[in-house]
Amino acid sequence: MDFKQYDDRIARIMSKMEALKEREFYITCGDWPCVWEAPVPENKVASFEKKKGIRLPEDYRRFITTVAGSGSQPFYGLEMYNDNEYDVEQPFPYTLDNPVYFLYMTEEEMDAFYDEYVKFAADNGLLTLCTEGCGMDSVLVVNSEDPATYGTVWYLDLANDVGIIPMYDPKTKKPFHFLDWLEYWVDRTAELDNDKYFGFSETVKLPEMPDNPDIMGRKMGWIK
Repeated sequence: MDFKQYDDRIARIMSKMEALKEREFYITCGDWPCVWEAPVPENKVASFEKKKGIRLPEDYRRFITTVAGSGSQPFYGLEMYNDNEYDVEQPFPYTLDNPVYFLYMTEEEMDAFYDEYVKFAADNGLLTLCTEGCGMDSVLVVNSEDPATYGTVWYLDLANDVGIIPMYDPKTKKPFHFLDWLEYWVDRTAELDNDKYFGFSETVKLPEMPDNPDIMGRKMGWIK
């Protein structure tokens, strides 16, 4: 496989990050400037993939095997691929056109989502990339039956009753993959004043609102 497209882009992203290292921000969450851990040996990644029956998305895989396996940014830090709470062996049950947004669900759909008698599977096939804190995470789809969904980055916030929603580049209108996600963070950070803050929730693309008066958002009066 020709990795030049990934290597060139990674080099550009890391150069942008290096240019920020002297900046001082009021909020950085993890250590700043970013502290990167060593890359993960190829054989360890391959062993993990074989054990789990998956293939990590190529842009993410290239980054963790050539640049860093984890780090203190973005937010509370890029997490190690194998420090994961989700079941990656099972496919992610949603697609870009069929995400989870709680305000568009009915009470019955919410009850089914959290049915205590059914094994929770909404987060299957995911790896956590980082957390912003308070249950707001960026996650990577590493197992999906839908080719368009595989390798995309989603915003997962169940703690605050938001849902699991794909992230999109506001300029290109395309879904984030790992390097898109990382470069967006670098570019947005570069735009910030030292006392400002942004969250990845600004990149989510909400599904089309159902024509149903019984969705939770309408019943709670948050949606007309």
